Amino acid sequence: MQKVAVVVLGCSKNTVEAEYLLGVFRNKGFEITNNIEEADISIIHTCSFIKTAREESEKAIRDVLSVKKKNGLKVYVSGCLSQLLQNKMNSIFPEIDGYVGTGTLKELPQLIFDKEFDKSLLPPGGLNESKYRVLSSSLPSTYLKIAEGCWHKCSFCVIPYLRGNYESRSIKSLIDEAKLLVDNGIKELILIAQDTTSYGYDIYGAFVLDKLLSKLAKISELKWIRLLYAYPSSINDRLLAVFKEYKNICNYMDIPIQHISKDILSAMRRPLNTASIIEKIKNKLPDIILRTSIITGFPGENERDISELISFLQQGYFQYVGVFEYSNQKETDSSKLKKQIKNSVAIERKILIENAQYSVFKSQIDNIIGNNIEFIVENCSQRTSDDKYSITGRCYFQAPEIDGNVMLLSDNPLKLGEFYNGKIIDAKGYNIKVTIGEYNEFGK
Repeated sequence: MQKVAVVVLGCSKNTVEAEYLLGVFRNKGFEITNNIEEADISIIHTCSFIKTAREESEKAIRDVLSVKKKNGLKVYVSGCLSQLLQNKMNSIFPEIDGYVGTGTLKELPQLIFDKEFDKSLLPPGGLNESKYRVLSSSLPSTYLKIAEGCWHKCSFCVIPYLRGNYESRSIKSLIDEAKLLVDNGIKELILIAQDTTSYGYDIYGAFVLDKLLSKLAKISELKWIRLLYAYPSSINDRLLAVFKEYKNICNYMDIPIQHISKDILSAMRRPLNTASIIEKIKNKLPDIILRTSIITGFPGENERDISELISFLQQGYFQYVGVFEYSNQKETDSSKLKKQIKNSVAIERKILIENAQYSVFKSQIDNIIGNNIEFIVENCSQRTSDDKYSITGRCYFQAPEIDGNVMLLSDNPLKLGEFYNGKIIDAKGYNIKVTIGEYNEFGK
């Protein structure tokens, strides 16, 4: 039995695709391994969303090819880098054994066994769903990819080129997969897509994310449902009403706004009414925790734009803000704009915004010190110094890997994947420190 290892780079959407790929290979009779050194075949599932992601993907390919020199490993490349470079892959990396783009991922097993496989055409797209999936983590949380591609034409983004137009999955297929995941111990589903709030328009003729959420919320044993990558202008009143109706829909939403200056939003080809949309959401759901993403150093950005952005953030609409320097890629329309900003300036502005936002975050956390909070345990390890257990987890306003963790010390171990109730006592960076007086499972 041949062993296959998959190296995953990039975002959570790539992670889901890699898990589908692993499922396809397992169904074909392959053994799955995490150790490239013992694998017969390695697949590098790449990302090229920004320049640094492309560089990371290229480095990963070189690293795996160095293993090939030692043991004859077969190396295949999939995903966004292959799509971006198209037929240049073999000339750049002549040692690779083959590659597929984003729209031909399901053909990868055929490529490995069929020397006549035609890869001259690489249509954009993605592995949008599969009846096979191998979860890459033992955590009780995972992602549910509800759509592929994007129909927005943001001037800085290569996603439509790499992934094609928006393509929703059916509600039925998503509910079926969600139930299967819950049956396998998943307690938190995190909904993702390039744009989650446009869900359904292409197949149902309307934005129906609210209907999907309502059906997911009725799945027994599904404790949390979390929404990421919401596009501002497709957030409607029906969606906000669903957040009020169901307790297992986390009162949390990730809405990448990218900027707030109308001049910059116009150049980005983003919604100009972004500020009013955010204000409306907070008016209807005052307690909702919002996260966003910001790009600094976009062509034409000036100090006035940055001041306006900081002033908006200081109003406290967002608890978390991810800040990224503009990535100038020749495939995007923004690369042709005048007044390109030096990367050093973009970094300075990034630090300025991050410092301003941390002050907002700290004041918000200070206001809830002493409150009880429910959290899920993701790690529990015993310390050798004092025999106490070091616990990390997350509460409803913390998405995995990006929003910090709940942290505590305990005299007794806590069960992984279970929910507990703790009292907030402090914040350390973006981590929340809690204490618990009793060690019974939350709600029991």
